[in-house]
Amino acid sequence: PQPPPTPVIQFLDYSKAMTPLDRYRKHSLMFDYWNDTLIDALQGQSPNPKRYRLASTEALGELETLKGLVSDELAARLAPLIEDRVQIDHQLQSGILAAYEANTVLRALEAQTREFERGFYWRDVEDQLKGTGPTDASPGDARTD
Repeated sequence: PQPPPTPVIQFLDYSKAMTPLDRYRKHSLMFDYWNDTLIDALQGQSPNPKRYRLASTEALGELETLKGLVSDELAARLAPLIEDRVQIDHQLQSGILAAYEANTVLRALEAQTREFERGFYWRDVEDQLKGTGPTDASPGDARTD
């Protein structure tokens, strides 16, 4: 008897078909998801450390990816937000938060969320993305996952 055939899996890379705006929108939505997950994790009576640590790490990663997708001027405006988020991430990764610490972090996250929505919404930055202008870098320069 012959062994059963093994399937051949071929993954297609659709990232090259994405425009800079699509890439920014994708990572912006992922940041929103992880940021909302982080805020929800901190709002409970007893915050779940595993949940808020993962959400914090992922949200920070998405912010850093977004920084790589925008022009240098916009990236400079995003840098202080990322620096604040790095400090919050270190605090969240360092240990279990007491209730008052979780409330402090929660207020800081909510303020950052408002700042991000005011200054970095995809419709407001679509003309400042890398690869959209004649002098910008090509879309392949940014992380495309």
